[in-house]
Amino acid sequence: MFVSVLIVPFVALLIAYIHYDPFEVVNKYYSYYISGKPSYITLNRDYVSTETLINNEPTYHYDSYIMGNSRTRFYELKTWADYINSDKCFHFDASAESLYGIYKKIIFLDENHYDIKNILMILDYGTLRETNNSKGHLFIKHPLLSGQGKIDFQLEYFKTFCSFSFFPAYLDYKISGKIKDYMITGHLLDDTPLEYDLKYNEMRLKTFEDSIKANPVNFYNDKKMKLFFHRDSIQKYSPMVIKKEQLRMLEEINVILKKHHTNVKVVINPLYDQLKINSMDLETLKNIYGAENVFDFSGINAITNDYHNYYEESHYRPQVSDEIMKAIYQK
Repeated sequence: MFVSVLIVPFVALLIAYIHYDPFEVVNKYYSYYISGKPSYITLNRDYVSTETLINNEPTYHYDSYIMGNSRTRFYELKTWADYINSDKCFHFDASAESLYGIYKKIIFLDENHYDIKNILMILDYGTLRETNNSKGHLFIKHPLLSGQGKIDFQLEYFKTFCSFSFFPAYLDYKISGKIKDYMITGHLLDDTPLEYDLKYNEMRLKTFEDSIKANPVNFYNDKKMKLFFHRDSIQKYSPMVIKKEQLRMLEEINVILKKHHTNVKVVINPLYDQLKINSMDLETLKNIYGAENVFDFSGINAITNDYHNYYEESHYRPQVSDEIMKAIYQK
């Protein structure tokens, strides 16, 4: 009797999960975003990027990829295409991307015989730190990359669907049709409109850019300015993060890129925290990929000094990405 009482709601939740597919990992989709509209349910960007690549490669025959975390999304591919003389570009990014994720993506491209003419690899301390599959439904890697079983992968999402943090908010959203402030906590739901280009798998925050251009004072209001914490005027450095496992992955990536005669550029993110990459880590990257291909924009500099270059304390704007691409390719 007690078991039956538990089974009924479990089956009901499972049916609802499969039917609604809120995280869009059960069914296949032509496009995971509708340009100009919010996604409402925050999706796993790693999964979306991988599925979109597989779906679109037969049409566009990609040969150039930008890799890294969510900060890479603001490197606009139409600009990059002019520098690399190729319009076959693709954003192969992931939220909170890891070195593990980049490593697995490079292997995936190689094993599936994709062209790899250009790679723009955007790194920072957080990216280099992680050498295992990420945890959590927003960050876990696509099974084709990680080798994780499909059942275990789906179980991660079903647990989130049933959780007290997600299900009540999702139910409220389905009934009311509105995204409320409490739902946004933990990036579970979001009502920010996104401009999306399916060909490039490129997301743009046109809403934010339009707001800044229309009234920058209003955009950088008191609430927003609280995010821009005080930084020390003395240069500080990140701890050394490239150790044995990181070194192995970075070197194996380089072997694959050399095999494909890839033009690779490595950029160290200009983060608002102004922590500079550890000098030993920077030297390691230069030794592997060539000093002429590694560009460090971290630390205290003209970009990081100006909060107007950022949407908030984590993501810099396309104008910064344009400046970086101009610096590394025109040089």
